[in-house]
Amino acid sequence: MGWKDIIKSDYKGYKVNIPDLPIKLSRNENPYDIPLYIKEEILKKLAETPWNRYPDGSAKNLKNKLSDFLGVSPENLLLGTGSGEVIQIIFNGLLIEGDKVVLPIPTFPLYEKLLQQKNVRIIKTYLNEKDFSLDFEKLRETFKNSPKLLILTNPNNPTGNFLIKEKDLEKISDFSGFVLIDEAYFEFSGLTFLPYINQLPNLLILRTFSKAFSSAGIRLGYLIANSRVIEYLDNFRLPYNLNIFSQIAGEILLSYWDYLKDKIDIIKKEKERVYKEMKTMEGIIVYPSLTNFILFRSDKKDEILKRCQENGISLRDFSKEPLLENCLRVSIGDRKENDLFLKILSEVLS
Repeated sequence: MGWKDIIKSDYKGYKVNIPDLPIKLSRNENPYDIPLYIKEEILKKLAETPWNRYPDGSAKNLKNKLSDFLGVSPENLLLGTGSGEVIQIIFNGLLIEGDKVVLPIPTFPLYEKLLQQKNVRIIKTYLNEKDFSLDFEKLRETFKNSPKLLILTNPNNPTGNFLIKEKDLEKISDFSGFVLIDEAYFEFSGLTFLPYINQLPNLLILRTFSKAFSSAGIRLGYLIANSRVIEYLDNFRLPYNLNIFSQIAGEILLSYWDYLKDKIDIIKKEKERVYKEMKTMEGIIVYPSLTNFILFRSDKKDEILKRCQENGISLRDFSKEPLLENCLRVSIGDRKENDLFLKILSEVLS
């Protein structure tokens, strides 16, 4: 066997090809950067920390502060370099080649790409075309295949709606595998399944600092789960996976939650304003959202993209994904950015 036989020539990784434009409404980032005084506090502590030594492999200080913030035990937490690394830890710990995984479609594309690396069988259950809701009867049909993992992004990305609510838990209570609920946008939606982690030992809850904490560049994500599950999955985490910057920044940012929450409230109000304005326009279908982005559909998708790019705005094109023909996603920016987007959209559709 030669090296060419080893390479998976048919595998294409998760790559987002979006123009690097001044107004970034394509990646669901928080439009408000961390204030300078908070950055200076982080950098001061970073400067006082030895760089020639490995970081704390257990991230004890950050984990303790995060556990207090969430109201859970430190033993219920696993930290990673962004939620992407946490997903890889989960997959490496729980899945082997040939295992079955249930994945509602469309959803966050990274999941399918990482599952393909594991050579598992992905059982796709397609959302309802009209409102992107999850058909639990169809979902339960997949349980007959004895899948090891069920993945639910809640609210779902890129559709923006809930796939599961608390009343729906009983519909999957007999699922024998693990249930991963991705709550990347929890701080915008307000719905969490965190209170159930101790009574449902097969429940995994994924969170990130990238959205609500204005910290996409810091790369910090975490898993909340039953302590026995966390103890097991920690065996698949690389030592020293969180560098000193991520640990210090995360610890200090948790102290400024009141400031960050105010910005979240502003984003939510802007989202509602943009949504209502878009709903008045003809030629598009706008989908309700419980996140910091809005999905919409238009036959003039290409012209909208072109005009936005000419004006320095990047959007995310999901038109090649299942059920999302002619669909674009716009992240909520600051008021000035949102107004420019709405102006361009109105001009194209008029």
